[in-house]
Amino acid sequence: MSAPIPGGETRPFLFLHVGDQHLTVRDARHHQDLMAIFRQIAGLPQGSFDFVYLPGDIAENGAAGEYTLIAEILGEHAHLPLLLIPGDHDRQYGTMDEFHAFHAGVMAERHPPVTNRLFQPPARAGVDPERKDIPQYYFAQDFGPVRALFLDMISAGYGQKGKGLDFRLGPVQMAWLSDEVVRARAEAKTCAVFMHAYPDDLEEKEAAEVAGLFWSEGVRLGEMGHTHYNELAHDGRTTYAAARSVGQNEDGSVGYAVGAIDGGEASWRFRPLDRTAPFVLITSPADRRLATQPVYADAAGRLTVRAVVLSDETPVLCRCRVDEGAWHEMSPAGGQLYTGSVPWSLGMGSIEVEAVHPRWPGYGPDFIDRDVIEPVGRVFLDPQRPARPGSDAFSLGAWLEKGVRGDQLGPNRAGRDW
Repeated sequence: MSAPIPGGETRPFLFLHVGDQHLTVRDARHHQDLMAIFRQIAGLPQGSFDFVYLPGDIAENGAAGEYTLIAEILGEHAHLPLLLIPGDHDRQYGTMDEFHAFHAGVMAERHPPVTNRLFQPPARAGVDPERKDIPQYYFAQDFGPVRALFLDMISAGYGQKGKGLDFRLGPVQMAWLSDEVVRARAEAKTCAVFMHAYPDDLEEKEAAEVAGLFWSEGVRLGEMGHTHYNELAHDGRTTYAAARSVGQNEDGSVGYAVGAIDGGEASWRFRPLDRTAPFVLITSPADRRLATQPVYADAAGRLTVRAVVLSDETPVLCRCRVDEGAWHEMSPAGGQLYTGSVPWSLGMGSIEVEAVHPRWPGYGPDFIDRDVIEPVGRVFLDPQRPARPGSDAFSLGAWLEKGVRGDQLGPNRAGRDW
């Protein structure tokens, strides 16, 4: 996806994030929803996105039968580019044997595990911990100007049901992460990190080290599961984005997140499964709440607008406007990317992009979609280093246009069952 388009354009880096699956038994509601999500994604034109991301917690109990369900879905859609990592539920009862078997059978050719010799928890008080060869599921892939790093926060830890969470990277993965992030910056790559939870959820020493690394080296995006609700947090340099789980019943319609990096800036929006095509995501300019650099009009006083329109059919119309002013037509630029321009000067507020499906009857909310952003205003100040980088302390709260309710419902924050 992130490759030159004839005519000089470069496609945005674009991924689809299907949140924690928590699979249990066949034909449970969230199993049916997951199958429907993959059917919708499979109906998108080939090359519309770089990959589908699963952030862990694939199986509710880490059981073999639960992995059979996801293996069947992935087998049905084997043509889809898919990347995944483990979550804490994938070692729910202190073992990852079934995850290892699933990964070896389905995912190993795409990204094989790395075996590291790691300390294990002490057998009892006064006994030194032993080392053991542990497979870890971390890896890196480049997508044009973006380096995507996938972390394993689970395999090095000791957590299990009844004993609490213990998210760790381990020393080898920690050194690898630091090297990759520094190298990405040296090579002028925009860095995006895909993980199961906020860095702040790691054990204390690693949490501080990872958060400091992300801040100092300007990691642009941290994409996560685990929360069970949609959330966007921005500390001035890094946007942390979490997508709801497939089974969460307190966060509105089930669906999946669509994330992008375009010109070094991040954009994100949740796509509900019960909404018809098309789906619009403005990728440039960045919204002021996620921006890391100022926005300038060109010499003619115009601002270029880029948007991805995901649809099973080519839209009959795609257009943009400023502050509910005159519409300006946008042109297809390949790979479901549309570009246009609008007049822009200080004091203007919002940019809206609208796309219309061939089946839109001329009224109603179906088969028409809009995305709205607010570019950086008059002043853009470089951020100060925050007290708690890598945490949800900088949550943006409710942002309904992006599918974020802001209420943090679910078991991990509110302590609620589902």
